[in-house]
Amino acid sequence: MEQPHVIVHPLPVQGHIKPMLCLAQLLSEAGLYTTFLITHHAQKRMANFPALTTQFPNIHFEFISDGFPDDHPRDVNSGFFSDIKIKTKPHFKQFLLSLKKKSENGFSPPVTCIIADGYVVYSFEVAEELRLPTFTFVSHGACFLQAYHSIPLLIQQGHLPFRDDNINYQIQCVPGLEGLLRRKNLPPVCLLNLEADNPSFQEHLKDILGMKRSSGVIINTFNDLEVQCLPHVATHFQKFYTVGPLHAFLNSKIGNDSHLVASHASLWKAEKNCIAWLDSQPLRSVLYVSFGTLARRSISQLLEFWHGLVDSGHRFLWVVRPDVILEEEEENVIIPEQLLVGAKENGYIVDWAPQEQVMAHNAVGGFLTHCGWNSILESIIARIPMICWPHTNDQNINTDLVCKVLKIGIELEAFNRSSVKSTVETLMGSKREALQKSVDKFANCAKDGIGHGGSSNHNLEMLVTDIKKIKTEELKVHL
Repeated sequence: MEQPHVIVHPLPVQGHIKPMLCLAQLLSEAGLYTTFLITHHAQKRMANFPALTTQFPNIHFEFISDGFPDDHPRDVNSGFFSDIKIKTKPHFKQFLLSLKKKSENGFSPPVTCIIADGYVVYSFEVAEELRLPTFTFVSHGACFLQAYHSIPLLIQQGHLPFRDDNINYQIQCVPGLEGLLRRKNLPPVCLLNLEADNPSFQEHLKDILGMKRSSGVIINTFNDLEVQCLPHVATHFQKFYTVGPLHAFLNSKIGNDSHLVASHASLWKAEKNCIAWLDSQPLRSVLYVSFGTLARRSISQLLEFWHGLVDSGHRFLWVVRPDVILEEEEENVIIPEQLLVGAKENGYIVDWAPQEQVMAHNAVGGFLTHCGWNSILESIIARIPMICWPHTNDQNINTDLVCKVLKIGIELEAFNRSSVKSTVETLMGSKREALQKSVDKFANCAKDGIGHGGSSNHNLEMLVTDIKKIKTEELKVHL
């Protein structure tokens, strides 16, 4: 019997590439012929791509153009994430057609199915044209996925568009999200407050709800983490596979070198000297601070943060990306002397850090995060309580999940120096023991889930079995 051939295709940003790369390797370990398809631009930005190919020799890396010029910023503010649907689609289709010719000539097995990032909408459109089965990969949590798929219900019940400007209004009608769904926690398209018949809103809704047509949804979470929501969100789809936390799952298969996946595939070059600095710090004394790969902040916000960190008196390792400051504020930044002195005495500031290694270090006792889904999972596995300062997209509902339901973190209620100082003191002091107890519980649940007989382990086996059952049809292309 011919080896099943899976194409894994992420959105070309770091928070999506990493978990899908972990999934690709797990599928390869399970005996599937696995092609990992990324854009040329993403590959060029990877910190050490040759080392990545050496580490995973059984993954077949392929590349396509994203359709944008080399000097395009490819960020949230440039229209990249909306334009990619049109720009990249023809390159993706051409790749599949060329792969068909390769398989006909015996160079690779025919494509069995495509596992595509839920945000890479064009891949599902092309797959339908070519009559290829698809699975949808979801890089965020189940709660945010349920929020997306509740939009028709919210329109029906009069919650959309909003009737007033109370962004904290609690919505109670969505199964599985009781107590979690404030207006601010809805997907960004809802916050535009467009009428339901607005063409832009309808197009976005069609793209998101289109994942129901795929053969199944693969999501980087585990059953015990989102127990309130998972039974409800799973009903939207043909099959639903919880297989997370993927970075820890891969670690259980290949050993401690799994952190190199994040290092080699990172779109930012990490400064390893911070590990040596951590080596010299006391046990659980350092607060790790990172706002992720995409968020931008004003200089006034960063300075307030800096004041708060220094004023707290706690040690900190702070990631400040070179592009984190909003462009219009980049010039004429004057940093007060007291902040420079405070950072030198108690802190360490880097452009980028090897996050998994940092989180695993025994000097780290807390994590101030934007509350992206990967960061939450990494924090849980590392048994590190969190301070949550959400910015956009899924981060608001993630924050409520972390702080109100799981009770493994506390929210930064306001971004001023006083609030930063008091919240850091609370995390590293008075609430430390209770938060640690909770995060330890979920870390143990995650470990059980990826272990032999665990839910994530079982679901990955089911996914592999279901892929093997797919009967590959000959591509029927009408040019």
